[in-house]
Amino acid sequence: MHILWWFILGVFVGGGRVRAYNVSLSLVPQSVVVTFGETASFNIEASGYVSSRFDLQLYWPQDAAMQIESNQTISFVEGWNNHSISLLIEPVKQGRFIVQPWVEPEGVVDDTRLFLLIKVAMFKPLMIISLMVGWAYTACWSAGYYPQIWLNYRRKSVVGLSFDFLYINIVGHISYVVFNVFLYWNTFVEDEYYRRHPFGLNPVIGNDIGFAVHAVFGTGFTIFQCWIYETGGNSVSKPAKAIIVTYLLIIFATMGCAMWNVMHWLDFLYVLSYIKLSTTMIKYFPQAYMNYRRKSTEGFEIMNRLLDLAGGLFSILQMVINAWNFDDWRSIGGDPVKFGLGIFSILFDLVFMFQHYILYRKRSVKIPAELPMLPK
Repeated sequence: MHILWWFILGVFVGGGRVRAYNVSLSLVPQSVVVTFGETASFNIEASGYVSSRFDLQLYWPQDAAMQIESNQTISFVEGWNNHSISLLIEPVKQGRFIVQPWVEPEGVVDDTRLFLLIKVAMFKPLMIISLMVGWAYTACWSAGYYPQIWLNYRRKSVVGLSFDFLYINIVGHISYVVFNVFLYWNTFVEDEYYRRHPFGLNPVIGNDIGFAVHAVFGTGFTIFQCWIYETGGNSVSKPAKAIIVTYLLIIFATMGCAMWNVMHWLDFLYVLSYIKLSTTMIKYFPQAYMNYRRKSTEGFEIMNRLLDLAGGLFSILQMVINAWNFDDWRSIGGDPVKFGLGIFSILFDLVFMFQHYILYRKRSVKIPAELPMLPK
């Protein structure tokens, strides 16, 4: 990642005395996406109280990656000040950059969040295609819950559907909702995240919360169907109960540590995110095993796996498009856990398709449906 020192801030006061305090500088917006041939604008926001007048000088040297307009001066008067200066940038190099200012003298202003993330794309049409692909995989993953719900409704039965899969899955989804909600809306947690990642932006956006809440609804409604429709004697197996209890013990133990200040609440949220990742790794095994024991996929709607597979492929396609367009192939390997889990889910989708269309195609159930997917 390139660190660009493309401006220097100097503060000059007659007589050499500077008595300024509670002055903050910030860049708005903090993340900018541009393409070649475009000029992007952002603002330097300066606000706070000063006890004496001084001038804040902004120097903008030319850089190999982008061009900046002429130097600027911000004049502070005694008392409260609020300034906003618009600046234009023109990228001349493809890639992702962190723009970090240098403030002189140190301690005069609060510059802890004074940086800008700039992503320079090669072609704007590819950005539009990437956006459309992103909406496509979101739609596939969101719609994937309803084919199973509709099948259960038509059959008035959930025979053939793994209860272990559902209950392990909803633990992961609820954990993910809590993680997203608190990191997105809780200032105390967000400030700690910024302290640990000085040049980072909040990784959670509004769409993440909506998607996670929808996943809880879809899985929860399917579990509700398991309570009102024919089950064939199926239930949650002992291994699955043990896994869920283990998750709950971890959650309550780490929550207690956060409440007693043994660990930060952000670390507790990280634990919830790890639980979500682990449920993704193990939740598919019960359903695959149940299909194997029954020698049938009857009662298990394959369309939800087809939509999940399409969503996974669209997600990988978007990562490749962005990596090429922004010349940032490290972004694919920058989060190997997320990328690896995506591939893991796709592989299980292929396993389910192999079971449905090849192994157990038009084959009647040889083992009673009431057998659990894992031994009780």
